[in-house]
Amino acid sequence: MVCTNSPLSAAAGLKVLQEGGNAFDAALAVAATETVTMVPMCGVGGDSFILLYEAANSQMTSISSSGVPGSGASADYYRKQGLTMMPLEGPHSVGVPGEVAAWEEVHRRFCSKPFDQLLDTAIGYAEDGFAIPPKIAENFASTADRLAAFPSTAEVLLAGGRTPGEGDLLVNKDLAESLRRIAVGGADEFYKGELSRKMLKALNDAGGLFTAEDFADHEVDVHDPIGTTYRGETIYQTRPPSQGFIHLEMLNLIEGFELSRLSSDDPEAIHLMVEAKKIAYGDRNRLAGDPRVVEWPLDEVISKKYADRRRSEISLDRVGGESPSLESARTDGNTTYFCVADGAGNAVSWVHSLSHGFGSRFMAGGTGILFNNRAGRGFSLIPGHPNEFAPNKRTMHT
Repeated sequence: MVCTNSPLSAAAGLKVLQEGGNAFDAALAVAATETVTMVPMCGVGGDSFILLYEAANSQMTSISSSGVPGSGASADYYRKQGLTMMPLEGPHSVGVPGEVAAWEEVHRRFCSKPFDQLLDTAIGYAEDGFAIPPKIAENFASTADRLAAFPSTAEVLLAGGRTPGEGDLLVNKDLAESLRRIAVGGADEFYKGELSRKMLKALNDAGGLFTAEDFADHEVDVHDPIGTTYRGETIYQTRPPSQGFIHLEMLNLIEGFELSRLSSDDPEAIHLMVEAKKIAYGDRNRLAGDPRVVEWPLDEVISKKYADRRRSEISLDRVGGESPSLESARTDGNTTYFCVADGAGNAVSWVHSLSHGFGSRFMAGGTGILFNNRAGRGFSLIPGHPNEFAPNKRTMHT
């Protein structure tokens, strides 16, 4: 079974399963293909958060791979320029991409097929092109003016100065070559090799403040997942800097109400879920930061005891006050999700993203790689905020 927003990527995963691959092989093929066919939402220049279940030993594993911003910058650097929020576009919005490191980690631990073979379909679509589906055509139409602001991006995604429409063929031969390099050289090529040097030069020539070490020192987090129970069922989530803990906190809060007696669109059900979200998102903004850098009480926040105490703040007959720690979103996000399962019972749940649609809108010329804007969207410039921008720190997200 393969469930994804992209029929082309689903077909890539099914082909791997039909040829004897396991769910992990298929998931890697899907992920790679989506980085080509779902260009606004995910990419080689993005990041990944993954849950993987091995049926043979009933083992669940969490893999998180997101990166740090340019180490030449600091919160004071941006504040001295008069900024109160991080830039959403260009090199200063970029975090070191984690996607390729996640691929290699999944392959090393779980896959049975050769790494380069699992990238074949993605390389083919990048080299020969694919027909743009309706939703992605809408994404292009709404973002073309911002993509045009970056010549290296426009050269590939707006070829000939034209916004691609539904059914048009999108070709990215530079990305095909980058994927071939990755297929042969793996994560070392992406983070330490010639491809890394090309990306660094492009970022820094455009004003970025990255060092070679920012890329070379990228690390993947591999952990047991965090989890909770909801009415007898166990729910797992990826660890911070993923925001998966928010989901667990919300479930704990809402478990104290009888939602099963209400329809999904019942005003009372909607009210209760919104109030739970207020509490959980407020806790995120008040407490949560990169656990490598910031100490905060994760285990307490996702505990039943904590939910029992905070649930008393939810009233059935009135709307609660706004949390002072909540902030309005500056623009919509854009992420994609897929899942894969095989006949042996193995399963994969995979989120990967560029953060906003088309990420930073900045592409490294000659590579076809469009970068995320995770640092720009996620970090705060508020002094003392747990998610305040800092070198060698990952922002909370996804």
